[in-house]
Amino acid sequence: MLPALLLAATVAAGPASAAAPTPQLRRASLRQEAWEQDQWDEDQPEQDQRHPHLLLSLWGGEAFANGGSGRSSGFFAAEADWAFSDFDLGLQGARYRSLRSASQLWTPVVLTRFTQRFLTRHAIEAAFSLGLGAGKPSGWIAWYQVAIGMRVPLGPVFLAGELAFEQYDIIRLGGGFGFAF
Repeated sequence: MLPALLLAATVAAGPASAAAPTPQLRRASLRQEAWEQDQWDEDQPEQDQRHPHLLLSLWGGEAFANGGSGRSSGFFAAEADWAFSDFDLGLQGARYRSLRSASQLWTPVVLTRFTQRFLTRHAIEAAFSLGLGAGKPSGWIAWYQVAIGMRVPLGPVFLAGELAFEQYDIIRLGGGFGFAF
């Protein structure tokens, strides 16, 4: 009779102890719930901020010739973009100092840029840009640009950084700031 009672007590205690979560499982569950809540909280502002608006920005930095192995030249640029829900369409005017085979000190470049934006978990926007336009080192020529970058919004002001690959085998490192209206 005693073995039967012990067996019954063991069977009855087994499912009850399996149903009660261990402290480790409970902490993991709480962490998962907190992470899901953070995700939901970060998605809410994203929906509110993703309405069409105007972006004005100023850029500056260095342009390295020959894929980074040649001489560098400074650049500055101004850009105006119309930001749609997930991408920007804009116009950028830039000037490069002392480009190779340029007949003037400052080379003007005008680009139409398409930028695809991706919001990261920490409210930083990653960006991939394609630019097509024209530059005038000695005569007008077609100009292209492929860039990756990021933008840190600080209310209506933002800070930005970019790594671009351009015409003439130029690698351009730039930083900028701007305003969103």
